[in-house]
Amino acid sequence: MLNLRVLFLAVVLAGFSVEAIEKGNQLNQEHYIPPKMPEYPKSYDDVMSTLAPHYKAQQPLDYFFELYIISVLEKLPNETEVALQEFNLKHPSFFESTNGDWRLYVKQQLHLSDTIEVAIWDLWIRNSANAKNNGWEYHPWHFAQNFLDNYFAEGSKIDIWEGNSFEIAKQRIAKFRENGN
Repeated sequence: MLNLRVLFLAVVLAGFSVEAIEKGNQLNQEHYIPPKMPEYPKSYDDVMSTLAPHYKAQQPLDYFFELYIISVLEKLPNETEVALQEFNLKHPSFFESTNGDWRLYVKQQLHLSDTIEVAIWDLWIRNSANAKNNGWEYHPWHFAQNFLDNYFAEGSKIDIWEGNSFEIAKQRIAKFRENGN
């Protein structure tokens, strides 16, 4: 009889443990876990390796748009800037139309507006604050990838300013910078 009670107790506890694990997994699924981002390229070889998937997908401009976004946010390391200069020296025809200016090349090729930098900063400020409020840190490259995806999405309203939204965005950016960010 004692063995039967022990067996019953063991089955009940095992069932509880499985149920608790399943509930724990559901909670983890509800809490967003951002992807692990690669390190910024620090050399020509790093640029080539991080560019390779975009090049293979026949979308090398997407890579440079991501870096452009990070650059606008002033988060692109100096080593990456140097690596991009080396890329330009080794592939002078790539940015030839803008005399080697990769940022200008991105702006021209994608027909970006004069207000794109305001759109980038405004979304960065709002989205990184939302991420922080939800317990995670928004990596600039992750933001750049999301920005790119949403910018090119059908019906995108990124960099479309209605009413006084442009002025409000500029005020938000000014306040953000005044606070030392």
